[in-house]
Amino acid sequence: MPNRIIGMFCCLVFAGHLSAQMERTVYQVFEVDSVQTVTLDIVGFTYPELHVWAGNSVMTEANIQVWDASPEVVNFLIGEGRYAFESERNADTLRVFTKVRQRKDIKLPGMRTKCVEQTTVKVFIPDIYEWDPEEWTIEQTDHPKTLRRKPN
Repeated sequence: MPNRIIGMFCCLVFAGHLSAQMERTVYQVFEVDSVQTVTLDIVGFTYPELHVWAGNSVMTEANIQVWDASPEVVNFLIGEGRYAFESERNADTLRVFTKVRQRKDIKLPGMRTKCVEQTTVKVFIPDIYEWDPEEWTIEQTDHPKTLRRKPN
């Protein structure tokens, strides 16, 4: 009987270890100044959300969840820019885009399967911009979105 209890305890501990989830949230801010048009070219994130705020910059909030990876692995992936955004400014246009356009599966040495990863993004835009709600549907997830400064 004690062997069964020990065996069940080991199975529970091992099963709990397999489903461990690491979660991090990464913020980035992009100043808009007098920019008339902002293009958001965000790919590789599920469930993009748009939020309006009274700020004077565009802020991204990337939520990263990785199962079966250590905190060090997740921190390494963040440090390598896997979930980062970059920007390009051209005259009165700002383009904010995903740095890593194609993410390879996360498979650690010695693992038989890849890590499960889910990334979501919230984009906070200044209330001085208007947007087309049709661009924020599920079907448009990986397509660029355009924000235009509201007329004064």
